[in-house]
Amino acid sequence: MSRPGSRGVVAAIARAYRDPRGAMAEQRAEGLTEPRALMQLFLACFLGLVASLPQAVRQAQSIETDDPLTAAVAAHVFGFIFVAPLLAYGFAALVHLAARAFGARGGYLPARAATFWSLLLAGPLALALALLGAGAEMAGLPRAPWLGLLEYAAFAFWIWLFAATLAEAEGFRAAGRVAAAMALVAIGLALGLGAAARV
Repeated sequence: MSRPGSRGVVAAIARAYRDPRGAMAEQRAEGLTEPRALMQLFLACFLGLVASLPQAVRQAQSIETDDPLTAAVAAHVFGFIFVAPLLAYGFAALVHLAARAFGARGGYLPARAATFWSLLLAGPLALALALLGAGAEMAGLPRAPWLGLLEYAAFAFWIWLFAATLAEAEGFRAAGRVAAAMALVAIGLALGLGAAARV
């Protein structure tokens, strides 16, 4: 019988969509390592980069340079390959510090593993939304309201994935409470950024 980790990344992601906590428990049983977490982070960043390419094409239309498309794509490559990993490490550290304040029993490595794995789980969702948006643009259709609803639904689903994964990695019993706390933080940040944008 093959080990859970030998089934491939795609199968592991599909498994995590059905049972995020169980998928993280499998990774913990196999042994959390820094190289594995780093590989998952870079794969997540690559998927994020691919999903952002339609946006890069749109941004190129407003860039005044000899080759606007190359400039826009280069900016996205730099952001996702060089900047995003550093931000992810900082974010994972903050997540662990916040979780520890509520009795988390994990460490920085489990928090990083949960964070980076959750970011990888977001990759296929971002790709699907990007493909839908690009398909609508190619068909000459305006941005449909249902696409915005799908984005909110995908974000809510990812919050649940992240919460269940982090709950397993940090030793929390109830993933629902972690998800509720994350949702409150996300809503607070959205309201704060919205208020700042209106100033």
